[in-house]
Amino acid sequence: MKIAKKTLLLVLALVTILTAGCAPKYKTWTSGRKAGADAVDVSKKIEDYTLMEGTAEEFSLPTFFTNDMIVPRDRRINIWGTAPESQNGKVVAAEFRGLKGSGVIENGAFCFYLQGTLPASKDKGNSLIVTGGAGVRYEFQDVIVGDIWVVGGQSNADLTFFGSEKHTKDIKALYGEYLNDASADDDIRILRQINWQLFSNTNISRTYEPQNDVMRRTTWQVASRKNVYGTSNMSSFSMLGYFFAKELYKINPDVPVGVIMAACGGAPLSVLASSDAVKKFPATLNRTITLNDYLIPASGIYNAFMAPVLNLGITGMIFYQGEGDGYLYAEYGDALKTTVEDYREKFGSDFLFLNVQLTTYGFQSGEETLNGVWDYVPQMRFTQAELKIDGSVSKYEIIPTFDVGFRKGDADGAHPYYKLDIGKRGAQMAASLVYGIGDIENTGFPVPSKITYNKEEIVIEYAYAGGGLKTLDGKFLQGFEVKKNGQWEYAEGTIDGNKITISMAETEGVRYAPNLRYMTTDSANLCSGTGNIAVPFSVEFN
Repeated sequence: MKIAKKTLLLVLALVTILTAGCAPKYKTWTSGRKAGADAVDVSKKIEDYTLMEGTAEEFSLPTFFTNDMIVPRDRRINIWGTAPESQNGKVVAAEFRGLKGSGVIENGAFCFYLQGTLPASKDKGNSLIVTGGAGVRYEFQDVIVGDIWVVGGQSNADLTFFGSEKHTKDIKALYGEYLNDASADDDIRILRQINWQLFSNTNISRTYEPQNDVMRRTTWQVASRKNVYGTSNMSSFSMLGYFFAKELYKINPDVPVGVIMAACGGAPLSVLASSDAVKKFPATLNRTITLNDYLIPASGIYNAFMAPVLNLGITGMIFYQGEGDGYLYAEYGDALKTTVEDYREKFGSDFLFLNVQLTTYGFQSGEETLNGVWDYVPQMRFTQAELKIDGSVSKYEIIPTFDVGFRKGDADGAHPYYKLDIGKRGAQMAASLVYGIGDIENTGFPVPSKITYNKEEIVIEYAYAGGGLKTLDGKFLQGFEVKKNGQWEYAEGTIDGNKITISMAETEGVRYAPNLRYMTTDSANLCSGTGNIAVPFSVEFN
């Protein structure tokens, strides 16, 4: 019996070894990009200090310190400004809803925070009071407390409801009823910054160095129809920004929302990033842009639009950019990672970054033919997704848009009108991640969390599967391709819970939804159990 038992054990061991030897050996895809450290969130760091009475005889506050402004909830409330050099050593003090603070003017400037934080509040009966010496007093009435978001990017981010003369009527026809719902009674505050404001010899100089203040007449406004729609591009607001804010407010009306426009049509990433970030870019990405015969230098829009609001404790950013950098998609990922991390360091906030994935486009925009750089939009779309798939940027989420891109008959091929859907998607994800309203697994959009492969098959595990992947139309899965012998070809995949398996031998990569111009959910039909479309992506195996 002992001999038989030993023989059995040997046989079992041999079978285990042979089975292990025959089992497929999977490799896990990686971009090779290292994850960066999370930003230090100083916006929530409150320390006690000795309060002082105001003594300054003269000082100025940023232009957007006005009635109807919004300050951040659960974060420190900063008060800052400038003063003549003669006021150095003197004190500015402030008070808001029982919180107090003070700071000394040094080198013609001051910045201090109130001691303590406040929860969200829609109460419009409170004033922010900033004082100096006797008789020097500013009072800003009906100040509310909530979350503040920045809209960054290029033309699809700053596309306003007024649009252009060519398609204003189209936008108004689409969203007229929605605009009629815009009300000053909503607890939404908007801060409009438009690149057209820069186009004068005096104002363009604001792009050369980081600014301490926004441009004249750039003030917080209530989100009434008049302020949202306006009468021209100069007085209209970002469609993406307003839709995002309105939908977020609908989901959670207990938290007021502030939204800041800080985008610029045609802007490459280098114009939107700080000089500190651009110094880390590959040389090819250090670019300028000429608009309306004015040269905007690298970091120019950051200097004019972003730097003045760095002291606001923001909750997040919704970003729509990349068309202008299409040729440089291979280098863009590292540059965007650097930019996001630098933004967080500059704002002192480890905020949520929502990246709108580039959509599908037409062939013409006015008299411009959309080719050249536009031909690289799919690759840029994949680069945007890669930063989520490889996990190298924290609190980074992708909003897919290929189903809300250009439609035949639209007057503008470069600027799809359908920003409401994008705003809703971003708001639902933000509500899950910031408010805990809804589960991100259900509100998010399916995106690979792990891709493994061997000589025989590819297995793609998805995050945000919403209880289990499926197809939108209930038909066979469409949209996947694999790379074989250097060429991309159609691939069939099978769905099992949150996984897609593609059984094809000797593959060199896998991608989903690669089309540029017209893409429908018939040609790429993967979605979550909750019906959210999957994120286009592409990876190649090492």
